[in-house]
Amino acid sequence: MDCCSSNTYLVYGLIAILSYIIYNYIKGWQTRPNLPPGPPPCPIFGNKILFKKDPLGYKRLTELSKQYGSVYRLYCGSTIIVFLNGYDAIHEAFVKQAAVFTDRPQLFAPLIGVSKGTGITYNSDHNWKTLRRFTLQALRDFGVGKKSLEEQIVEEVDVVADTLKTSNGEPIRVKPLLLSAATNIICSVMFGERFSYENSRFTELTGVLEEIFRLNAPFAKENFFPITRLFPSGRELIRRRSAAIEKVKRYLARTIKEHEETFDSNNIRDFIDLYHKVSMDESEPEIFTEANIYKVIVDLFLAGGETTGTSLDWSLLYMIRYPNIQRKCQAEIDKVVGTNRRVKLSDKGSLPFLEATLLEIQRIGNTLTFSLPHVAKTDATLQGYLIPKDSIVIANLYSAHIDEKYWDEPETFRPERFLDSDGKIQRKDAFVPFSTGPRFCIGEPLARMELFLFFTNLLQQFSFTPTDENDLPSLDGIQALTLTALPYHLVAKPR
Repeated sequence: MDCCSSNTYLVYGLIAILSYIIYNYIKGWQTRPNLPPGPPPCPIFGNKILFKKDPLGYKRLTELSKQYGSVYRLYCGSTIIVFLNGYDAIHEAFVKQAAVFTDRPQLFAPLIGVSKGTGITYNSDHNWKTLRRFTLQALRDFGVGKKSLEEQIVEEVDVVADTLKTSNGEPIRVKPLLLSAATNIICSVMFGERFSYENSRFTELTGVLEEIFRLNAPFAKENFFPITRLFPSGRELIRRRSAAIEKVKRYLARTIKEHEETFDSNNIRDFIDLYHKVSMDESEPEIFTEANIYKVIVDLFLAGGETTGTSLDWSLLYMIRYPNIQRKCQAEIDKVVGTNRRVKLSDKGSLPFLEATLLEIQRIGNTLTFSLPHVAKTDATLQGYLIPKDSIVIANLYSAHIDEKYWDEPETFRPERFLDSDGKIQRKDAFVPFSTGPRFCIGEPLARMELFLFFTNLLQQFSFTPTDENDLPSLDGIQALTLTALPYHLVAKPR
């Protein structure tokens, strides 16, 4: 085929795609009564605020609720994206109307995934519920909430502590260390073993998982506009996403093959063995597939590894910004536990101020500022507004945590808000760091376990201070799939 013919086909292709977009743009923007309010969109593309690379984008989107209310809409092309702000709107959609708002949208370029329709996170058919139940039970079977896994977590704490001791009071960036530790705990559940942080396979895995998070912004235009794939920047982003996923698949394929070769149905060692055993049962072959095991493992690594490491990074940042709170936590540990043994999960009920501090860090240092996208299965009414079928619905979890209806002085860091008049922990309905409803984060039980054991045992052994008292690190974050703290260094001094 000559050059002229190729260019002709390219022009026809562009015209066809543009015609499709314009048709859907006009169709999607046809006036329907009682839609949620929102700022006027730009022709063709929609609302620019969704596509700006703004590290404080979560705050800008929250500010729109002051003008348009707790339920407002933005457009990506002709696609309506409904933002839920404040706890009441989120609870009404994801809990009271869960049957309508539980499904996931199938975007042009999936945010995270090996393929569409697999795994737990982005699966919308009946399979996801079966896989979720299986995965939650498997996590319990392999120690989540139990002493066996607690010992493995404390082992990772000791590895981190040893590294901090070798810093000899020099500034150190702890996040890479915390990410490695959190990922290693997932490895122990998934693969039945932990790795040295210098192991080449392990460093490749942690690196690619971090890259997946970095490349997947929730409102990237590539997720909504297939035409962006015709441009170099769009093609490059899709290529890098695909390459990252392929790296994970290659890593997992090797590990799964090793497990299959040594499989013993009478000696189930880890999650992969259990999945393999269930997949041999021919009663549900369409669920326990090879594609699903890849995707479930990726889901768990991202839910229990990167997010936990990021939350721990936030926790130490808040401790160096609030040294009085740090000292109060340490005093409680010294009084209840002392220094002759490690802090255990069984100590949790005796450390109310420390637990309240962790809850407050999760509230105000909100790692998950937005829920993953949901989609309206049918037309529905929410807070008095029509939510059309196929609208994408996203909960602004950050807004729930600064909702003045439920939080007094929400911008203030104050752990005492989680304590009652007797000094005991009091739960708050509007506290939703792992989202809410049937799609709440599957890694929540493991994450809570890790956060408590890491935070308490590190504070027991070290005092954390900023590198410069006159130049404290920022409490603002960088928004991608998660809200991560800006890179900072600290000093860890053995107590």
